[in-house]
Amino acid sequence: MSGTEVVRPSARPAGFVGVAQGLALGALAAPVLAIGAAPSARELTTTVLAVAVAVAVAVAVDRAAGPGRTIATRVGGLVVVAAASVASIVTPAGLATAIIAALLGAGVGLVAGGADGGLRRPDRVVLVALAASVALVVLVRLLVGEEPLLRWLPALLVAAAVPGHTGGSSIVGTRVARRRWTVGVALGAAGALLAWTGANDPQLSWFGPVVSNGPRDVPAVAITFDDGPNDPFSLGIAEVLESRGARGTFYLVGAAIDRDPGIVRSLVERGHQVGNHSYHHDYWRWLDPRYPELDRTQAAFERAVGGCPTTYRPPHGQRTPFISALVAAAGMQTITWDVSAMDWTLTDGDEVARRVLDRVQPGSIVLLHDGLDGVPDANRQVVLDALPIILDGLEERGLRAVTVDELVGTDGSLTDC
Repeated sequence: MSGTEVVRPSARPAGFVGVAQGLALGALAAPVLAIGAAPSARELTTTVLAVAVAVAVAVAVDRAAGPGRTIATRVGGLVVVAAASVASIVTPAGLATAIIAALLGAGVGLVAGGADGGLRRPDRVVLVALAASVALVVLVRLLVGEEPLLRWLPALLVAAAVPGHTGGSSIVGTRVARRRWTVGVALGAAGALLAWTGANDPQLSWFGPVVSNGPRDVPAVAITFDDGPNDPFSLGIAEVLESRGARGTFYLVGAAIDRDPGIVRSLVERGHQVGNHSYHHDYWRWLDPRYPELDRTQAAFERAVGGCPTTYRPPHGQRTPFISALVAAAGMQTITWDVSAMDWTLTDGDEVARRVLDRVQPGSIVLLHDGLDGVPDANRQVVLDALPIILDGLEERGLRAVTVDELVGTDGSLTDC
């Protein structure tokens, strides 16, 4: 009967097995652990979406894997859930939460499913245990808060299901092949999604330390500008800041520095902070483990102003462990952001300002652009239009606009190369 499947009837989960399965399903509520102490409507919406994603993926994976599970299948699922739990420790509520929830759902589908009826038709014992598990997750969040170790709770709950329903079916042929394929895809997706998220999310420190905001109890905000220098917008932005007694931080592209070093000298002389933002600002050089972009841009700064910046901002936020190691070896810090208006997609200054002011809080590092990928003559009038509105909004909230150096206590924007 090669190429066919034979399934012997199996009992619905009951007793210890049903309780274990229900507890494991409660792990699908784990995204609530990422909610902050005073969650915004956006955080709550993201959390609800993440839980829905986890449930949908768990049911889909359970359906794909079919009835009956071996210990190896459940352990594979547990590895996926453990990876998602590790990721949740350092993941603020946002898009990354939904990605991690998908991994969580895949692992739960492999570990907790497999009984007759699967996750689509759980029995009463499973449902009672599920309700108790979800209540426990929510209670822990309300009473204890964001204690990182408690984010391992999902892994512990899923571990309870490993001794569960493993022997009820004898399956050969295509079902075995499909299950192996499902486990392999889930594990591969877990690794790929975690790697991509860690490399691209500006607030995650999986691949090395990043600074995405300053102290939340300090009434100050750092406004930063990427992709210059760009004539006339870099100096136009500097003039707006100076008219309010403020200074900004400009993350500059090496090729643009070599093309117009006078702008860089003027920014430094006028008290603004400058930082390294790669030499070419493209979409693929960050994958080179040697990453010569860092040193090449430092050399461009040395030629322009006789010193080298102590902070680095990765283009598009993309970085690898190799880049982090090179930044640390150079005595520099990686600075990202926690507020972005996506101003490169807009032409309305009011909308740029609204997006910033809707998200900003004490200690924020705001991302704007005085250039675009280091391209000469990029029109950034939208930022010039938005900046006075942003500064007015910050002043109304009692927030000062400062440099990154002042906000997070870095050692100075320039040092001896």
